[in-house]
Amino acid sequence: MVHKKIFEAVLSDLDGERARYFTDIANKLEEDPRAQKSPNLVFLVLRDSARYLPDYLPAKEFVDVLLSFVKANSQTLSRIIYSREFVTDPMATRAVSRKFVSRVLEVILEKHDDGSVQDETFSVHHVTWPYDNVDFPYLDADDDD
Repeated sequence: MVHKKIFEAVLSDLDGERARYFTDIANKLEEDPRAQKSPNLVFLVLRDSARYLPDYLPAKEFVDVLLSFVKANSQTLSRIIYSREFVTDPMATRAVSRKFVSRVLEVILEKHDDGSVQDETFSVHHVTWPYDNVDFPYLDADDDD
């Protein structure tokens, strides 16, 4: 599928286990007939969000959450990709994709709360979207030291 190419640059940036996980996700999306309805939107959301997502949600469940999210947000995403803004900023879809990151984290926390995911399967992830390059510590305007 040509739409998978949207996501390939992100895959090359991921390391070992994460790369395998998201490669599996991308392959499952290529085979899923539901993804064929709007594959460009599906792979754009995946491109925008994969770097920020944990890799322990079962692949089938991840695909289901992604496709449901894209279906619910397809009008907004379509409006963005057919806008002048998207021509000048291909990452304009991040405004919507960050909501997908939140949704995946909600699903994981729900699974944790109902006991279907055990604590030992979790690892530490820092969600910094969209502030990847912000210096820390943050200085307050009151800090004149």
